[in-house]
Amino acid sequence: MTKARAAEFGKHLFLTITCLFVFYPFFLMVQMSLKDVGQIIYEFFRIGPPFHFENYAFAWHRVSPMIGNSVIVSGGTALLAVVVSSVAGYAFGRMSFPGKEPLFWVIFAKLFLPGVLNLVPAFVLAWKLGLLDSYWAVILFGASGALPFWTFVIRTFVQQQPQELFDCAKIDGAGEFKTFLLIAVPLLRPMITLLMINVFIAEWNNYIWPLVTLTTPEKRPLTVGLAFLTSSYPGDYGHLMAGYTIASVPLLLLFALGMKQFVQGLTSGAIKI
Repeated sequence: MTKARAAEFGKHLFLTITCLFVFYPFFLMVQMSLKDVGQIIYEFFRIGPPFHFENYAFAWHRVSPMIGNSVIVSGGTALLAVVVSSVAGYAFGRMSFPGKEPLFWVIFAKLFLPGVLNLVPAFVLAWKLGLLDSYWAVILFGASGALPFWTFVIRTFVQQQPQELFDCAKIDGAGEFKTFLLIAVPLLRPMITLLMINVFIAEWNNYIWPLVTLTTPEKRPLTVGLAFLTSSYPGDYGHLMAGYTIASVPLLLLFALGMKQFVQGLTSGAIKI
């Protein structure tokens, strides 16, 4: 009994220390956002008044237009990835058509290519298609980068479901689309939520691709806009940290609202894959 308690204590101690290491940078960012330059230089670790909440007013004035851009780009990318990967995963998992297996493995092989390897070809393709300096350049190419992995995940998940469910729907006269909508989608709801949250966060934090494709300042998302804010105010870390804190709030709200489905999606994926 003593060994079991010691092991449990050690486990909780390890998890607590790990959480402290994970959350300390965020805590450091928040406390820096409430200081002026002098406090950051001479009282870096001190927490106390005066608190400079005006940093948030300044940062909000600078970054608020970019939040809408990030929502459009990240939401559009996540929505497109959900629709295409769900349909493709169902098709590869339950339908039969010529060349299904070779086509799937070609898509799956895309996972082994580093993302930076596609940067120049993707830029040239976006240029040839006339998509540069538009939201579509970020949305289409962002969703395409997420499709191989999530198509594989959803295909595997769908294949593990009882065949009888789909057969009953077809016996009742449902076509493939209706079967997908009424049988597959409810089963995939946790996985779809997991997919949407992951793609949304990945695109929200994306920096390189929006930087090279969006040249108009009014179209910049938060990641690119904050980088330009850093170069414009290189020594004013209070304003910069306030901007970073504001940029993190939507992601925290997204995770808080979708946490239950997120955990269910992780569990479903762990069991089925």
